[in-house]
Amino acid sequence: PPRSMPSHSHSRSSPAGMDAAQRYVPYGQKTPTQASNPKAYNISHLQTPTGAPSHSPLSLTAIRSRAVSDAHDGVSTLLAYSDAPANSAYLAPFPTYAYDWCKWPVNSSGSAGKMAVASYLEDSHNFIQIIDSHAAAQDDGLEYSKVAEATCAYPVTRILWEPPGSQKQSTDLVATSGDHLRLWSLPPGPPPQYGNNITSRAAALREPAPQKLQPLALLSNSKTPEHTAPLTSLDWNTLSPKLIITSSIDTTCTIWDIPTLTAKTQLIAHDREVFDVRFCAGSVDTFVSCGADGSVRMFDLRSLEHSTIIYEPAEKDKEASPSSPMKPQGPPSAPPLLRLAASPFDSHLLATFAADGNIVRILDVRQPGTALLELRGHSCSLNSIEWSPNRRGVLASGADDCLVLTWDLVNSYNQAALGPAPLSSGLVPESQAKGPCSSWRCDFEIGNISWAPQSTLTARSGEWLGVCAGRGVYGVKL
Repeated sequence: PPRSMPSHSHSRSSPAGMDAAQRYVPYGQKTPTQASNPKAYNISHLQTPTGAPSHSPLSLTAIRSRAVSDAHDGVSTLLAYSDAPANSAYLAPFPTYAYDWCKWPVNSSGSAGKMAVASYLEDSHNFIQIIDSHAAAQDDGLEYSKVAEATCAYPVTRILWEPPGSQKQSTDLVATSGDHLRLWSLPPGPPPQYGNNITSRAAALREPAPQKLQPLALLSNSKTPEHTAPLTSLDWNTLSPKLIITSSIDTTCTIWDIPTLTAKTQLIAHDREVFDVRFCAGSVDTFVSCGADGSVRMFDLRSLEHSTIIYEPAEKDKEASPSSPMKPQGPPSAPPLLRLAASPFDSHLLATFAADGNIVRILDVRQPGTALLELRGHSCSLNSIEWSPNRRGVLASGADDCLVLTWDLVNSYNQAALGPAPLSSGLVPESQAKGPCSSWRCDFEIGNISWAPQSTLTARSGEWLGVCAGRGVYGVKL
């Protein structure tokens, strides 16, 4: 029988406009006021917490039970927000979801790199846009130009630029997952005219018509491509860009050989739907996946007879619900794990989060079974996590609480202090908890995040994050 895409309980913002009445502001705080001199969005850093400093990279100032993560433990009382408005935002004509900031180093003066963004519309007419970003000349911000676009039938679940390589200076190749694995090419064109679609209505008048993003290939391992199972995610191998791996709701993961446009290997990875997949850093053979069965599993293409369960919640980690005479008695099921991120510096470190969960769990593949660390600070469901490609042990997360939080696993001096776990919880914590080191609040729920590539922008003003929320793409400076 045909299988459909599972419905996710976490919401996606799709505001019709940017007026204040339609903005979601968490925690009952006032809507930030507009300043006279707009500057770039800034991530607000925390004050150094009091207490004795820790000298261990992964040690914490507080240990909490993983069963306790109420909304009042959010970071609204711990973190300060920057109320300065920004000119570093791009407004798309559709609710955005899939997003990637091209990681190729930018050599041209002033350019901040290309972005790819896709819509999330629950119908058969969706969109992909390619945006070129540029450091603003007058202030520390970003300007944007739409250079290409395309339409597709179904929402894109993940979009990625070809990873950087040594054989060429840049890339024009984009991959998307959704109904199929698709490859797209950005055609050459005239130099873009930069502007800010949020603050400048004249931008559309001076920009040339965007080019058509050219479809290169549709990859399907089914004899009937029109009835293939939807793909939930993809990952591009950084060591060998000819390899792409995809995950599907049909419980499988597939490794694709791009030069031949064929499936190299397909395997059943989980007992239920697979929601995300990643190659391990520094390897062309090992990858990890997570899914609806609540587990993270590691595979080696050289020995597919076996897999390693890296993480699977123990019985006491599963929230116990009161017994009901109307429900059959049985062991509680683990919550689905929605997303996964592999550290680009430490091949043994992973990050993941569960459906409707507000905790990022750090896993060590050398210590399978339990989480090494828990990152607490969000008060609503997580949607995205990504490790920094430039700083070891740093990652960012975005959630439905409209917050982007950054975490530093190496340095513990700049983290937010967390309150002690309630003594009445009855559970002995098996992993440590860590607070965020900086935050940024958006007016909309965060869909996806992506770190900026190395460019004159980052050389001049430090690291940047791209944030996809509502109908906007926001440039956020750390």
